[in-house]
Amino acid sequence: MERETFKFVKLVAEIGLFFAKVDNDYDERERTFLTDYVTELKKNNPLEYAEEELLKEYIDKKFTLDDIIQDTEDLLNEYVEKERYPLLNTLATLIIQVINADGKVTIEEQEAFDAWKKHFDIK
Repeated sequence: MERETFKFVKLVAEIGLFFAKVDNDYDERERTFLTDYVTELKKNNPLEYAEEELLKEYIDKKFTLDDIIQDTEDLLNEYVEKERYPLLNTLATLIIQVINADGKVTIEEQEAFDAWKKHFDIK
């Protein structure tokens, strides 16, 4: 069973990579933002060697919107109702930061974000 901390870090990496790559232009600024974001998370929550190795494999993995929606739901199911909205808000803020990291928001990024928000009933 995965540790709760790693589940969150893994989801952050998955969401970040999906949105950074959804427009088929994984910009260096997006890469730098994600690297810095995950590095900061790991400072407060050190990962085990196997977890680090799994995250490295994520760089080349292709995620779909369905993947990130399902994995977000899986993580949310581990929290009580009152904890879910703050978690979704944190993830939405991450998505906004990723899609703005390269200085432009593409149609693909906006459509994927809108679909993610709609699924989780975020206004």
